[in-house]
Amino acid sequence: MKPNFDAIVIGGGHAGIEATYALAKRNFKVALVTLNTKKLGMLPCNPSIGGSAKGIITREIDALGGVQGLFADKAMIQIKMLNTSKGPAVWSLRAQIDKEKYSEIILEDILKQPNITLIEDEVSDLIVEDKTCKGVKTLAHGDILANVVVMTTGVYMNSRILRGENIKYDGPDGEKTSSTLSKNLAKYGFEIFRLKTGTPCRIYTDSIDFSKVEKEVLDKNELSFSSRSNIKLDEQTCCYLTHTTPKTKEIILKNLDRSSLYSGIIKGIGPRYCPSVEDKIVRFQEKETHHIFFEPETARGDIMYINGLSTSMPEDVQDQMIASIPGLENARVQKYGYAIEYDAINPLNLYKSLESKILENFFSAGQPNGTSGYEEAAAQGLIAGINAANKLDHMPAMEIKRSDAYIGVLIDDIVTKGTSEPYRMLTSRAEYRLLLRNDNVDERLAKYAFDNKMINAEDYKKVIDKYKYIQETIEKLKNEYVSSKGFLGEKYNITNGISYLKLLANPAVNPADVLGSDYPYIDELTIQVRLFGYLKKQETAAEKMMRLEMLKLPSDIDYWKVDNLATEARQKLSKIRPTTIGQASRISGINPADIQMLMFYLNNRKKNNEN
Repeated sequence: MKPNFDAIVIGGGHAGIEATYALAKRNFKVALVTLNTKKLGMLPCNPSIGGSAKGIITREIDALGGVQGLFADKAMIQIKMLNTSKGPAVWSLRAQIDKEKYSEIILEDILKQPNITLIEDEVSDLIVEDKTCKGVKTLAHGDILANVVVMTTGVYMNSRILRGENIKYDGPDGEKTSSTLSKNLAKYGFEIFRLKTGTPCRIYTDSIDFSKVEKEVLDKNELSFSSRSNIKLDEQTCCYLTHTTPKTKEIILKNLDRSSLYSGIIKGIGPRYCPSVEDKIVRFQEKETHHIFFEPETARGDIMYINGLSTSMPEDVQDQMIASIPGLENARVQKYGYAIEYDAINPLNLYKSLESKILENFFSAGQPNGTSGYEEAAAQGLIAGINAANKLDHMPAMEIKRSDAYIGVLIDDIVTKGTSEPYRMLTSRAEYRLLLRNDNVDERLAKYAFDNKMINAEDYKKVIDKYKYIQETIEKLKNEYVSSKGFLGEKYNITNGISYLKLLANPAVNPADVLGSDYPYIDELTIQVRLFGYLKKQETAAEKMMRLEMLKLPSDIDYWKVDNLATEARQKLSKIRPTTIGQASRISGINPADIQMLMFYLNNRKKNNEN
């Protein structure tokens, strides 16, 4: 039968939105099948985009032609740069988002896209022939056929909401859950495991006593995620800081057996780096208090997200916990916190392209791959969408190197090492993080975007010209010298002639004094100059690793016939099927001796083929 669409995307969350737009941008007809069309790009937990490392991912998505940064800019109510007291390797944007507006503008824009068909329905199964995915089965629309399918189901596969002993078989915010899809994935050979995440209560703002909390006041700035939005905030919304108390700790410890997490009801593994408040109390019992942040969910500011109070306690215990926190003594609850447990697939079942190793033409992205976070999900959705389009276009898969993007680190980590808990991107996971900065996303990723038809030649040339101009400026600064009698000489007490470049390299010097306040790329150039030696070291390290990445492992290797490999190495190499020696070296349990044996095997194979 002739396919109804070129591609089907299952799920309209952050991963699904990116996959859908990527395919549509490549001029393919896409069906986006989602449980609720009014909840596209939903933010069921924190009403924010970005954060440490995550903000750089959103910028990378933008540089690759994705849309998360663009929509975030349109819906933001506060934005700031994190970690500015530290080095530029960890600078990262974080924005508070009007969560209602975010979904509204995505729906409005999708309805304008000629290549996107929006379908509200539940996908119950895949259509599979000869280990190839041919489409999906839906409850209301029957069979829908397509050449490729991208699954981006978020936390909606076989999910259940837990508050104490109270269990509801729903998705976030009482949304429907997909009850049969994961069972059918297991039927095809996917490894299914349970994960858990959670969210805190929401409080009516007019019931908060703000005299007891600390107000965060941010200066007006011109920050934004997307190079395409040109949107600047006229006014910054305020967030607030308070803390738990010894009374909160006492309530939690007294009722620990009533928590879904500690009573044994929850089987899924939760995120280590975003624990529930009861988990924090148990793990850090020496601490008497923990920070709590009030974050507005919309521009109206009538509901506050109570960041730091994620919990699976029953509602009556949550009432006690809330009342023990300064500012919330008389708070009215709009929605209680909860834990959510859901099915995910083992990401070792995926190639780096995010296509399945089990079913051809079937891609998976986002939380069903074992990750957490809107940004990690969107990044995977974009890569899956681009690679699904590449497959339709008979082009090679796009694989981003670890030294080129946090997105490259994220995907390499999950498909090479797997995960037993919701994976969250951290700066510490990136060995080349000095190269993966907020300021140079366009330089790192423009070629990927252009080669994979996500930006046009004109936009690519703009990036090339930008960095050519920066290098020309650096050469000019290198060959011109500061006069001891001029403005700079007198301000910085220069007695011997030094170049403008050497002067700029001094962190005590204001870059605007050297370059002029109207220089268009002042941050990018200054960072390159001041980190020059460190950047060269990381570039050299990355080049060494790339030599291993260039050594391809044939897909037909029988690792049980490679001499002198450890048994664990044979098992893991046979399961993961790495595509390069570099990827093989990052598999947990593979040691340097195993890598040497693989290289010896490749050399012998090459000689035998030549003979």
